[in-house]
Amino acid sequence: MDAQENIYAPPQASLTQETTEPLGLPPFYVVSITKLVLLYVATLGFYTVYWFWKHWSRYKREKKLDIWPVPRAIFGIFFANSLNQEIDQWLRRSGQRYNWSPGMWAGAFISSGIAGRIINRIPDAVLPPLPGFAIGMLLMALNVTSLVQAQRAANLASGDPDGRGNSRLTAANWVWLVLGALFWIVIGLGILAVLWAPELYAG
Repeated sequence: MDAQENIYAPPQASLTQETTEPLGLPPFYVVSITKLVLLYVATLGFYTVYWFWKHWSRYKREKKLDIWPVPRAIFGIFFANSLNQEIDQWLRRSGQRYNWSPGMWAGAFISSGIAGRIINRIPDAVLPPLPGFAIGMLLMALNVTSLVQAQRAANLASGDPDGRGNSRLTAANWVWLVLGALFWIVIGLGILAVLWAPELYAG
């Protein structure tokens, strides 16, 4: 009788495994840090929209939430802190440790993004091109660094600390990298033009 009860008993071990090791896709978007930085630089930061969309889409599926990932991606500065907090809470619930400050890095992303938009709208007569470009690069560096911090935490929360599951560049990625390289070449030529003939850009 005991043997029959064991045969027809519910699979307790399987249920326990499902509660500790979620199956299927990871709860957040996984990408290697190298790939993230390359695509961010190539697209002048527009990759951020896709980045937010992937994170919120994955989290919506995982938690079965009634949220709209697209608006949260387009208006990422309003949802950066909530995304960081969700990632941090997932890490805490799973017992994993990651030394970061989700609120601080969300603030860094928001402030650098807003400041970058302001810098781009300042006339050359007020802020000369070269100093403006230098400030813009510093703000971009801070912006992508804040994304890197969040991504490291998301990769860890998703069970892929190095982002190896999404580290290879696809054909579409290479298209963006080539277009980005061409754009950066144009920017470099513009900087050289300012250095060689600064009188043309004075006043």
